[in-house]
Amino acid sequence: MGSGQSTNSAAANITSVPAQKKGGENLTTASRSDADPNQSSDLPQKGKSKILQTPLIMNEENEADRPDGDSFPVPTGKEYDLMDKIAADLPAVIDEESRQQVEDYIQACDKGRGPVVACFATAEYLSLFLRKHKEAAELYKNSCFRPKKDKSANGVEVDGTKAYPPACFNLAQMRMTGKGGTQFSRKEGYDLFDRACRAGHGGSCHLQAKMLTSYPGAMGPGVPYNPNKAGELLEGVCEDGDPISCFTLATMLLRGDAVKAEADNVTPQEARGEVGLRKRKNEEDRTKTVDDERISLKRNPLQAEKLLLKGCMIGHAPSCYNVAVMYTQGDDGVPKDEEKARIFQKKTDELVERFGSFGFGESAG
Repeated sequence: MGSGQSTNSAAANITSVPAQKKGGENLTTASRSDADPNQSSDLPQKGKSKILQTPLIMNEENEADRPDGDSFPVPTGKEYDLMDKIAADLPAVIDEESRQQVEDYIQACDKGRGPVVACFATAEYLSLFLRKHKEAAELYKNSCFRPKKDKSANGVEVDGTKAYPPACFNLAQMRMTGKGGTQFSRKEGYDLFDRACRAGHGGSCHLQAKMLTSYPGAMGPGVPYNPNKAGELLEGVCEDGDPISCFTLATMLLRGDAVKAEADNVTPQEARGEVGLRKRKNEEDRTKTVDDERISLKRNPLQAEKLLLKGCMIGHAPSCYNVAVMYTQGDDGVPKDEEKARIFQKKTDELVERFGSFGFGESAG
C-alpha cells in the first residue's frame, strides 16, 4: 500500500493555542499549572506528494461530526462559479515561453492518447486558466485510468491498470465538490483518493484518512468509517514528511475514549479516566456522549511523542508545543522532563517568530 489528513482539531494535552507573535511581544502559552493540556504546474514532479498542497475537502467546522449523524451538505456544483467569473474578467497573464509549453502539452496529449503527464498538464490548463472543468475532468480521468500496457513513464500500476496519482487526486476533489457542474459523488471521490494513495500520493492518503474518521454515515453510502485504517494512512504520510499527519495521529493517540473528538485539550489523567473532565468557564462540555458512535484509538503516548518529535523537527510549531506540554506533565511511558520542555517551548517560539503564526492548519514545506 502507498504511504498514507491537515487536522481540524488541536492536539491533546493543551489548554490554549499560543497567540501570534506581534512585534516584540512574548509568545503566550497555557500556564503549566493549568495545562490540561493546488496549484497549477506546467510539468508535475515525479515521486510521492508528501505535503498537502490543496484545500481540504471538509470545512473547518466539522459540521457533520455530530452524534446525530447528519450528512455533509450536498454541493450544487456552482460554488466555483463566482471565482470563475472573476477569473474570466481578469487578463490572462502568461508569457510566451509558458504559452508555448502549454501548446506543446496539448499537442503531446493528443486528446488523451499521449503521455499521462502531458494530459494532466493540459487538464490543469483547461480547469485553472480556461475554466473548462468538465473537459479537464475527462482528461484527469484519462490520466488516472490507463491500460496496463500504457508506456507513460509516470504511470503507476494499480489494480491491473496504470494511474497517474496527481490526476486521480484532482479528479477526486472534483467528485467531492461537483466543481463547475462536473459529476458529484463522495463515494467515487473516496475511491479515487484510495487509488491515488495506493499509487503513492501522500495528499490522497491524508484526505482518505479524513473521510475515514468522519462521523459514521455522514459522508453518505459507500464511504467507510475506519479510524484504525486512517491511523495507518496518517502514519505513512507522517513517515514521508508531512507534519500535519504526524500531529493529527498523535492527537488521536492521546485523546482517549472519555473525551469527544472535537475537544481541543485533555490531561493524561482525564484521558485515562482517573479523574472527571474539568469544565472551565466558557468551555463546552468535552464529555463523549453515550450515543456518540465514533471510536477512539487506543492511547499510546509513547508513539504520540515520536510523532510530535518528528513533526517538530520538520518545523511544525503545534507539534513542538504539544511535545513540550507532554514533557511538562508526563504521561504513560513519557516521564516529566523540565529541560526538554524548555527546549521544545523555545523551538515553538522560534518557529512562530519565523513564520508569524502558530500554524495549526499549515504544512511545513
